[in-house]
Amino acid sequence: MSLLPAIEKRRAYRAIGSQPVSEETLTRMVQAAHTAPSSANNQPWRMVTVTDSEQLSLLRQTLSKGNYWALEAPVLTAFITHPDWSMRVGGRDLAFFELGMAAMAYQLQAVSEGLYVHPIVGFDAQKAKSVLGIDDDVVLEVMMVVGHPGDSAKLNEKHLQSETSDRQRKPIDQVAASSRWDERLVPTS
Repeated sequence: MSLLPAIEKRRAYRAIGSQPVSEETLTRMVQAAHTAPSSANNQPWRMVTVTDSEQLSLLRQTLSKGNYWALEAPVLTAFITHPDWSMRVGGRDLAFFELGMAAMAYQLQAVSEGLYVHPIVGFDAQKAKSVLGIDDDVVLEVMMVVGHPGDSAKLNEKHLQSETSDRQRKPIDQVAASSRWDERLVPTS
C-alpha cells in the first residue's frame, strides 16, 4: 500500500468555497490529528475548530491582507502548543515537531475527504489568541483554512498561477543524504 499518492495530492490551494463542512468530517480530521505520534505519549497538540459565523468573523479580522482568499472559508482551525506540554531533550522542544505531525495528519484526512486545506501563519497571533480565549503563554503556531473547492476566479493573478502551476520541489539530493551530512544539503540562497 502506497501512501505517497495521497501525500502528493495535498496542496495548499486557495480557491476555497463557502459551503459548510459537516461536523462528522471535521471530527474525522481532528481524530486523524489526534493519532499522531508524540514523545512519552504527551500529545501536546491542541486544536480549536471555528465554524460559528460570529466567531469566524472575529477570527477573519486577524488575517493578513494576503489571506484575502480565506475570508469566505467555512472553517478555521487553530493549532496550538506549548514547549512545556512535551519533552525537552538536549535543548530541543519536541512539542512543535509533534504539533507539526498532528497538523499533517489533519491535512491528509482533509484531502481524503475531498477538501482543500491550507496552513497559514499570516495572522495576528495575539489578536487571534484573544478571539479564541487562548492564554498569552501558549503558542498559536498555525491556522488551517478548510473548505470545499471553490471559485478560483476570486484569486489574484499570483495566487491563480500558484493554484494551477506544476508542483515545485527541490531535487531529492538537495534535501536528503545517506549515511552522513553532505554539503549539497546547505541551501544556496
